[in-house]
Amino acid sequence: MIYIITDTHFNHSAMIPYCGRPENFDELIWKGLDQLKDDDILIHLGDICIGGDKEVHERLAGYKFKKILVRGNHDKKSEGWYMSHGWDFSCEQFEMKVFGKRIMFSHKPVVWNGEYDVNVHGHFHNADPDRLELELSRIKNGYQKLLAIEWTKYKPVSLEKFI
Repeated sequence: MIYIITDTHFNHSAMIPYCGRPENFDELIWKGLDQLKDDDILIHLGDICIGGDKEVHERLAGYKFKKILVRGNHDKKSEGWYMSHGWDFSCEQFEMKVFGKRIMFSHKPVVWNGEYDVNVHGHFHNADPDRLELELSRIKNGYQKLLAIEWTKYKPVSLEKFI
């Protein structure tokens, strides 16, 4: 199965007041990742951690499932660094045809180019809908679908279910 997750922000205590995350959100995310099977695929839509990069990526590398990273605004290391630290693929964004749809995966939403059916993205967390509307007003197009880890109980979700 293909799973998606975004904005894990491991080691980022500011996520507790900013997004209302519980103090043990890191532990909840790891427990969710523990549920994936070796033959699963995880697409992470960016913003993995804030600090503790080596430890977080070493732990992620220990999982046998395939790992695709769509780098977010907090993922500042080089593509080569991520590839040598457990990721099977690293990019800014990518498209894939699955479940009868052409899906654009990105961290931040992208402008619709007429070539994809849905843009699955993160970045905005559990943002206030009015704030989100204002921030997306320049590019909002009805083709975007926001994934927020705060809405998924800090677990990866099945792409098929999400779509």
